[in-house]
Amino acid sequence: EADRDVAQRKAIAQHFAWAMPGTQGLVGQIAKLELEKGVLEAGITQVVWTEATEPRMTRILPRGDFLNESGEVVEPAIPGFLGTLKTGGRRATRLDLANWIASPSNPLTARVYVNRLWREFFGTGLSKVLEDLGSQGEWPTHPELLDWMAAEFMESGWDVKHMIRAIVTSEAYRLASFGGPPVLEERDPDNRLIGRQSRFRVEAENVHDIALAVSGLLVEKFGGPSVNPYQPAGYLTAMNFPKRDYSEGHGEDLYRRGLYSTWQRTFLHPSLATFDAPTREECTVNRVNSNTPLQALELLNDPIYVEAARVFAANMVEKGGKTLGERMDWGFERALDRNMSVQEKDILTQLYVSNLTRFRSDRMAAAKLIAVGESPVVPQIPPAELAAMTTVARAILNMHEVITRN
Repeated sequence: EADRDVAQRKAIAQHFAWAMPGTQGLVGQIAKLELEKGVLEAGITQVVWTEATEPRMTRILPRGDFLNESGEVVEPAIPGFLGTLKTGGRRATRLDLANWIASPSNPLTARVYVNRLWREFFGTGLSKVLEDLGSQGEWPTHPELLDWMAAEFMESGWDVKHMIRAIVTSEAYRLASFGGPPVLEERDPDNRLIGRQSRFRVEAENVHDIALAVSGLLVEKFGGPSVNPYQPAGYLTAMNFPKRDYSEGHGEDLYRRGLYSTWQRTFLHPSLATFDAPTREECTVNRVNSNTPLQALELLNDPIYVEAARVFAANMVEKGGKTLGERMDWGFERALDRNMSVQEKDILTQLYVSNLTRFRSDRMAAAKLIAVGESPVVPQIPPAELAAMTTVARAILNMHEVITRN
């Protein structure tokens, strides 16, 4: 017995407990209680926390040699040209750093934030290098404006809503994004002088949300876990360690904002990838903005956009009026917030008439089109008419103007 190790003694004790008739019931009760305890603990939200310890000594490493301890001992501090931390002689802590970041004497934080805020409303920051505002980045096109906005932001108590209100009520923001003298566009094609408003496509998540909002499918629910929208079968097949299974959501989970879509780091949802959402391999401050044929194919064929077009078409029929012209006017104004031109109306009318003829002669094609998506089909609308109007709705939602911020 003296020669047995811990594992051997444990194995013998377990065998003894199972072998003795009087202890078998107790072993089963213990196992059941341990299982219930594990289920209970798994349902409790855990908070990550750390304990403060004595900070280790940090030295300057001569030529990067971490074995050489002859270098000068250094203490936590901010860059010398930006001032000093007032700690009363004690060692600076992370709280001191946090207070300095939001201090009026720090020239960086407010400038960086308002520059990024400006980019949200004008497409490009006053300095377009958002991730490196400083000597390494681009000099601001309007440094006095950047200084004023930074000061206003701090003096308002770091009030983000106040700054947004100041931007959107400014004369610069209320300028038209088209028209004006041609010489202005020739001189300033990128609109860095803010002589007009900027036109740019909205970000990937908003492209998804616009289609759902126009159709009436968008679920305005805040927070909660990620959701699984429609996704091509086998899309995650290439992912290993471990293999991923993907099951589409149901009900309102299919119509949540794009912000809540499940994201597998480098395998983001195909719709988001097509519209330039970055992978999450590293932090990205400034997204690219491209315009490719694949984006039009996405808007025409992705199940979520086809379903949105079908529901939008049903609303056009039910709420737009009795005539085809009234229904298309209603849908066009809802999607683009303007009236159709004569040419646009002629094109959409021809599109509807030709597809109505096609779907009346091919009922299977009409049924297949309106069956896309989980939302119920309106039974009062004849399938051929709903399918033809869905084609019109797809064309409207596919217009560049719908997903472009004008």
